[in-house]
Amino acid sequence: MCIVLSPDEKTFVSTSSSLLSGITISYVCNSETGHCICGPFEWKERRNHFFGGTEFLDACFSPDGKHILVRYRRTPYYYAVVWEIETGEKVSQIEGFDFVFIHCGRNKRRIASVDWIDEDGSSIQTIASTDSEDQGPHSTRILRVKLWDIENDISDRLFKVTGVAVTRFSPNGQYLAVGRRSENVVELWNLEDGESTHRFPYPLDDISSLHFSPISDCLMAAFEESCHQCLWRLDTQEMASFDLDVAEIPPAIIHLPNTNHLFVPRGDAVEIWEVSMTSSDIIFKTEPLTASRISSICPSLDGHRILVGSRDGTVRMWDTEDFGSSQPVIQDVTDRPEIIGFSPSGKMVTTKSRRPYYVELRDRTWELVGPREVEYKRGIEVAFSADDKRIAVLTRNRVTICDIVHLENRLSFDPWPKGRRVRRRKAAFPTCNHLVICVLLRDNDSDEFLGLLQVWKLKDDSECTSSLDININKYLDIFLAPDGLTVIFSHPVLCYSWNHVTAQFDRIHYIGHTHLTGNSLHAILATHELVNSMASPSQCLTWIRLPSHLS
Repeated sequence: MCIVLSPDEKTFVSTSSSLLSGITISYVCNSETGHCICGPFEWKERRNHFFGGTEFLDACFSPDGKHILVRYRRTPYYYAVVWEIETGEKVSQIEGFDFVFIHCGRNKRRIASVDWIDEDGSSIQTIASTDSEDQGPHSTRILRVKLWDIENDISDRLFKVTGVAVTRFSPNGQYLAVGRRSENVVELWNLEDGESTHRFPYPLDDISSLHFSPISDCLMAAFEESCHQCLWRLDTQEMASFDLDVAEIPPAIIHLPNTNHLFVPRGDAVEIWEVSMTSSDIIFKTEPLTASRISSICPSLDGHRILVGSRDGTVRMWDTEDFGSSQPVIQDVTDRPEIIGFSPSGKMVTTKSRRPYYVELRDRTWELVGPREVEYKRGIEVAFSADDKRIAVLTRNRVTICDIVHLENRLSFDPWPKGRRVRRRKAAFPTCNHLVICVLLRDNDSDEFLGLLQVWKLKDDSECTSSLDININKYLDIFLAPDGLTVIFSHPVLCYSWNHVTAQFDRIHYIGHTHLTGNSLHAILATHELVNSMASPSQCLTWIRLPSHLS
């Protein structure tokens, strides 16, 4: 949803958001390779069921590139969070409507923000109060500009402006552009001293947004229900007026010595317009750049490169002088693997990819070592053998056992009765040659539950050496120790302990377990060393019932 290059253009921040979960995630990545340098910076939005999800995202870097500021809009609230890139820690949270790091002057490294207050000085923090039609042209709104010192956690009021319709900070934090509806004028306010320095009249009275070039040397204004645009050079204050439909994603502006270039997203392509003080013409339109619609763009300071982010989660860096060349994806948030677990030695980690859905095995350098052909639909359980030589993958109705050293050696089978739905599944290796599988099945016709415990002895071919079928018609759960030596079925409670001599599970009998049935069973601790060494197994199991608020 948002891509911003750092001041030295060596890195960029990419921010994505999920409307369903309310979670916003930002990554700082190398702008040449796309490799993630830091992150994710994950932020859980404040839920608001009436207004919906996050509607707007924006971000900027601090002058030294050590912090990022991410602006969120969880309707009806606006605020920003400052993150420290090196540690990934949240530094500060600031309320307001717009924010920027100041890159020059005596206020360098501070943050400027704007918010709205009413006539009695109360802060306005809702869309309803700021955009209400009953207020006319925002006559009761007052724009307040503040400076924030995040190191000392203090803020100072800089100045106030009345009669404001739209605002925009310049990327370098030197100016605040203010559009006034009543006077048909855009004003530039200097954040160094809080004084108005420039006034740019515009022809229409329905201004909707303002946009700066990356180096803050020109400013563009867009208008509601109109394709009309105005572009001003800040050095000469000359204005170019032209008609161009810029759609919902704002264009990016690059100011050149004799002209200006506009990069305009159009669905899955980008148009490049040349705009001078006397004319405007499209000079190039790319072929489709991504597999889905473009959601954000960010050009380099010289306009020779442009970052393009799409709705499918990919980010690409394109050479504007050679759009036709095949250029690689440098970041793909959608395909970022999700970690499932570590191997016993900690030398490998299992992950699962998204679209397509595969189980993967990676080493400490994050390189893919296998397997890649094991697909899953919903739910997944993975277990390593103690010697790190085998991996078992349990999916919905399938078990796949792979030899990690020789990936071509694998077994795949369906061990469960037909006509039943898998509700729970667990797996573990109590020894290097035995795989324990626990599963909770539900009959499609009778809705009865079946608790199933299986032990598979692994040779050249897979062989089932022991199986326990437990039919229980009530709801139950399964607890399997990570080493696979203790299995517990609950409601009612049934416990089995691994017997090293017979390589099977023995039933453990104990007394006084009536209070452990149903929802009262919140936590079970089983220590297999004690189970196998004590004469009386009932004395070595520790049952702990936690209060409901700790469950």
